[in-house]
Amino acid sequence: MEKTFVSNVNEADWNKHTAERIALGANPDLRWCHLVDSTKDASHGLSVGCLVIPIDGKLPAHTHSPQEVYLIKSGSGLLLMPDGKTKPVSENDFVYIPSNEKHGLKNTGNKPLEVIWIFPTDCWKDVNYSYSDA
Repeated sequence: MEKTFVSNVNEADWNKHTAERIALGANPDLRWCHLVDSTKDASHGLSVGCLVIPIDGKLPAHTHSPQEVYLIKSGSGLLLMPDGKTKPVSENDFVYIPSNEKHGLKNTGNKPLEVIWIFPTDCWKDVNYSYSDA
């Protein structure tokens, strides 16, 4: 059963990719935490987390079946889009990504790019990433 709760990025457990995910194309330099996720909280239907991309770092281009929303919390960069196109993103921008659309992020700023992601899934583990740059 779901319950109301408060989650704080500064108190979250931070993660890095496993060797298996890196072999599939994930960037080993990224770190993230889960803020709303059914594997840790009594929640349902949404998973939310925070991703940190270091200076000059990149979330490689990828696809997944659930749609997704990004909120750029801080920093600036480029949204990697289909057909090699890019779009600048910066603090307080929202990005909507349709189901199965190729996308990624590149940090082009002078500080870490922090992104809040939102999926319409119970947990982040339900999302299967397919990296197109691998």
